[in-house]
Amino acid sequence: MRIAVLAPDIPFPAYRGGRADVWRRILALRALGHEVFLVHAEEADGPAKPLPAAHATIEAVVSGRFGLPLKRSAWRTLRQLAGAWRLPWHAAMRVPDAAEWAVLAPRLDAFKPDLVWLEGPWFGVVAQRLARRGVPFAYRSHNIEHEYLWKQAQVAVRLRDRIAWRLVCIGLARWERRLMEDAAAVFDISLDDLAHWRQAGVQRLHWLPPLPQTAVEPASGAAVPGDVVFVGNLATPNNVRGVEFLLQDVWPGVLARRPGARLAIVGSKPSPHVQEMLAQADASVEGRIDVPDTEPHLRGARVLVNPVLTGSGVQLKLMDMLMTDAHVITTRQGVRGLPADVVAAVRVAEDSDDFVDALVAALDAPPPLPLRTARDAARRRFGMEAVGEAVRLAAAA
Repeated sequence: MRIAVLAPDIPFPAYRGGRADVWRRILALRALGHEVFLVHAEEADGPAKPLPAAHATIEAVVSGRFGLPLKRSAWRTLRQLAGAWRLPWHAAMRVPDAAEWAVLAPRLDAFKPDLVWLEGPWFGVVAQRLARRGVPFAYRSHNIEHEYLWKQAQVAVRLRDRIAWRLVCIGLARWERRLMEDAAAVFDISLDDLAHWRQAGVQRLHWLPPLPQTAVEPASGAAVPGDVVFVGNLATPNNVRGVEFLLQDVWPGVLARRPGARLAIVGSKPSPHVQEMLAQADASVEGRIDVPDTEPHLRGARVLVNPVLTGSGVQLKLMDMLMTDAHVITTRQGVRGLPADVVAAVRVAEDSDDFVDALVAALDAPPPLPLRTARDAARRRFGMEAVGEAVRLAAAA
C-alpha cells in the first residue's frame, strides 16, 4: 500500500518522544512492505535547521519526502492569532502556500497514495485537501492536544512560555474533534485518551500503542553503566518539572540513605532551568547531554526512573524502559493510558517519599520474579504487527 505520512516535525534525528514515535512507525510501515511518502515541517534556518545527513537518512527509507519550511514574521504571527479560533496556531503554520502546494501536489499525485496517515492535528488542512481528492485519511492522536498543551502552560517555568503555550490552545479542541470526525479511522496512543474521546461521541476509535525502539531496530548490545538513570528530552515543561522533582524532592532522600548512589540525567536540548539545576547539583549527579543514542544508557542502568507529573497520551520512554531488565519506577502520570498488565510490570510511586523508598529498595536488589514475569508478558503487546493491523482497519473503513 502507498501511504502518505503527514508529520508535524522532521522525525529524524529522533531525539524526543514525538519524533521517535513517528520515525519508528515509518520504519515499521516500510518493514511491513508499504511505501511511504513523508510530508513534514522543519525549521528553515537557525540551529534547529535539519542537517543534510538527516534528510539523507530519511530519504533512504521513504519513497519521497517534502519538507515544509516553518516561516515566522510579525505579520504571520498577527494573522495566525487573528484566525486561531478557526485554525489553531501550529496548524496554521503548516498550511503550504500557493507556491509550496504547486510543488507538493504534483509529487503526491505521482505517488498516488492509497491512504493518508495524519500524525496529530497539525497538518490537518493538507489531510482535508487530499480527502476531497478521494484519498481517505487516518488520524493518529498522540495526546488530547488541547489539554496537553494547556498543562504544559501551567508547568512552564518562564512567563513568556506560559503565555505562548496558552495561545497555541486557542481553537484547538474544536479542530481536533473536527479532524477525528472527518477521519476514516482514529488511532489513539492512550487507552485513557481513547475513553475520553469515545465519551465525547467520536466514532471509529482504536488503540495503537507506541513502538519501543527494539521493535524496529535490533539492540546494539552496548551498555553505559549507571545506578539510577533518567532518559528524556530536557526542554518540554513536563519533563523539566519531572527532572526538578527528581533532583530536589527525591534525590536528596536517596543520598541520605545510600550515600554512594549515582544519578545520570540523559537527554537532549536542555532548557536553561535544567542547565542551571545540573550545574548546581553535587558530584553524585551526572548530565549526559545530547548523546547520539540513548539505548545503551537504558541497557546499562540498574534503575530507570520516569518522574513525570503532568501530561497526556503515553510516555514513549516507558515503552523503551520495559524492554530492559532494570527496575522501572514512575508516577501515576507515567503509566497513564496503559493497560493494567503493563502497569503491573513497573513500580508506581505515589509521592516523593514513596519514590525515595522505591529507589532505595531497587538499588538493594534486582527486580523480583513477579515483576520480571509481568515485564515479559507486557513486552509481547508492543510489536510492529499492531501498525499493520491499523493500516488494514483504516483502509477497510
